Amino acid sequence: MSHPGMRSPGDPVSSTTMSRIALASVVAAVAIAALACSKSAGSKDSPPIASSGSPEQIAVPGGEGGRGGVIAGGAQGDQTGAPAGGGAAGANDDAYKLKPDEGQLSIEVPSDAVAGQETTARVVVTPTPKFKINFDFPTKLTLEAPADVTLAKAELKAGGQSKSQGDAEKFEEKQLAFAVKLTPTKSGSHTVKGTFKFAVCDKDQCLARKEPIAIQLAAK
Repeated sequence: MSHPGMRSPGDPVSSTTMSRIALASVVAAVAIAALACSKSAGSKDSPPIASSGSPEQIAVPGGEGGRGGVIAGGAQGDQTGAPAGGGAAGANDDAYKLKPDEGQLSIEVPSDAVAGQETTARVVVTPTPKFKINFDFPTKLTLEAPADVTLAKAELKAGGQSKSQGDAEKFEEKQLAFAVKLTPTKSGSHTVKGTFKFAVCDKDQCLARKEPIAIQLAAK
């Protein structure tokens, strides 16, 4: 005896039943696909989270105060004051220039230069009371002379891991000075250009600085 709603073997499947089966299959397939996508997305490595520290800070070996610390504004492992990743921070980039509250950069030019005779110009950094010269930074003055001027030395260095005075005339916490010996080969006005890299520190941080240099010499 058959009951209403029950299908005997061999009875044809109604179109309504087939529709329900098809719909259930579609829903199941969508659910499985969504679960697979979710697992796949979760298995990927997440991008690194940026640290709170500046990416343009580099550690410098050494002690406390003006003799060590962290150099801000330099590339990792570079310590020259150029930005990380080979960016184009030229000598004229204001971000790397010495600020008035950090100190003063001055260029002393001789007034008695004579063609054919060696004379001396000076490039001097004098920090403000709250800042000091950093001895660990690889301080470097690089110069390029015009055709009518001869330089005794085109690259002057100091500091670094050895903290050596090197070519510096003065290498103290409160003053850094390089004496630039040059000879004008003929009378007239001459300009020696260059780049000066150094660092100053206060009690909290050390700052890499990169200054353009122009020594303007008038020879008789």
